[in-house]
Amino acid sequence: MFADIVNVLLFNGDRLVKEKELEDDVKDSMIKADGKVHEQERDVSKFWKNGEIRISILGLENQTVQDSTMPLRVISYDGASYKQQLLDKKHPKKYPVVTLVLYFGTDTEWTAPTTL
Repeated sequence: MFADIVNVLLFNGDRLVKEKELEDDVKDSMIKADGKVHEQERDVSKFWKNGEIRISILGLENQTVQDSTMPLRVISYDGASYKQQLLDKKHPKKYPVVTLVLYFGTDTEWTAPTTL
């Protein structure tokens, strides 16, 4: 299902991402702000791989209510993934991070900000 969602939203339904090319990524990361350590957790995060070569990190965030801070939350999740790439000596090649927000609210269509 994850590959199908990504293919529809990013590639107009073309089956570029295949289920067998996806591998679970860690969902939690820590950030330090205001002198405190805060944990943040993605809903779903997967590596898109071709053999041992990482093509991208794909993240899905599920929302049932609108959140006006969603753009900043996505930037924070993506930033943590990029920071992890800087620290990863085993995979020196860098790759993009893509996060998609799936809104399941039933009352209204999404009106909260989608960009900064």
